[in-house]
Amino acid sequence: MRRRNDRFCLVLAGGGTKGIYHLGVWKALLEMGIEVEAFVGTSIGAVVAGLLAQDEQDSYESFVDSISLDSIVALPPGFIEKGKLSVGREAIQDAPQLFRSLIAHQGLDTSPLRKLLEAHIDESKIRASGKDLGIVTVDLSSLKPIEMFLEDMEEGRVLDYLMASAAFPGFKSPVIEGKKYMDGGVFENIPYEMARKRGYHRLIVSDIGGLGRNRKVEVEGSLTAYIKSSISMGWIFEFDRNFLKEFSLLGYLDTLRSFGRLSGYSYFIKPGKIPEFPIAPLSENMSFPKEMEHERSLLHKYLECAALVLEIPRIRLYDYKSLCNAIKIKLEEEEAKIENLIKGEEDRIKAAVNILRESVKTGVFKESPYYNYRIIEEVLPPSAWEVTKKALAKIHPELSAGLCFLERLVEQG
Repeated sequence: MRRRNDRFCLVLAGGGTKGIYHLGVWKALLEMGIEVEAFVGTSIGAVVAGLLAQDEQDSYESFVDSISLDSIVALPPGFIEKGKLSVGREAIQDAPQLFRSLIAHQGLDTSPLRKLLEAHIDESKIRASGKDLGIVTVDLSSLKPIEMFLEDMEEGRVLDYLMASAAFPGFKSPVIEGKKYMDGGVFENIPYEMARKRGYHRLIVSDIGGLGRNRKVEVEGSLTAYIKSSISMGWIFEFDRNFLKEFSLLGYLDTLRSFGRLSGYSYFIKPGKIPEFPIAPLSENMSFPKEMEHERSLLHKYLECAALVLEIPRIRLYDYKSLCNAIKIKLEEEEAKIENLIKGEEDRIKAAVNILRESVKTGVFKESPYYNYRIIEEVLPPSAWEVTKKALAKIHPELSAGLCFLERLVEQG
């Protein structure tokens, strides 16, 4: 067996259902052939660590498909609609039942989560795998953090300790041998130092921005890859199926980009030759977003800015050709929508202008930056152009370069 300082350790942060991101990270690591021999996690990170420590590459897929609100906590039927939290009339009617459950369990009943873990995590497989497993929890009796590894967990107690690490405040506190425990994220949401103290020097951190204590990771003296969700999405208990699928894909794409397998800043692009465009030469003196300042490919910068201006979906795997095609298609759609609005009734145009003005004030837009800019040009009086355009450009630093590129496309058909 190799020494710990020669082995990769995957550190998994807490963050509720956003922990689905970790499984995307893991998929990418497998694809790249990076062998991980230790898993250290907090809260949902501890649960995923236990899942992965079984050393079964396909074990997580059915786990993802099983996650829903009623697979985590037991709630009266009125509080659940299509697997998500509901607070409608039925919830009000079932409120007394919920209050009785809260009192009886001294928190939300997490027996469904226990059943979910029992269905997907096998302690005997973890112990037989030879993988290292570490978790963080907090002993409520002494209010002291507990950092423990697999050898510290009594036979038959691994699932108990995973539940203890994931006992979010408000959940029923797990009891192990007379002691109550709560979520480890209260002490350390990213258990990086725990992994370092264990002797690991080659580490991969998966950070999902969860609640709790998130101390700065000190990487000196180590080989550390730090992977953090590049797009802010959802809250820690989001159960929408599309969100779960997208956030897992984001973990996969972020990891590949972190390891240099993909290029891009706001987008995830396979390396390759950028297709030629039949447009006039583009200026190198254009203003670009700060993160693109050192990008050598001028056309790459313009492409990403154009995609952002059109709000091309970001959580996708593109090559340059598919991104270019997506830009052309969305540009045609936006122009058709603008033309349809301009030809419409005056009241409809006024309503669109009022929405745009309110959006500029609040910074919250329903339409793409390209659409909003074009509406300014087509509908607002010239006296209002400059002020509104400057406000829009301040909110969207990619606007000027993106518009330049798109205007050339429109001009040359």
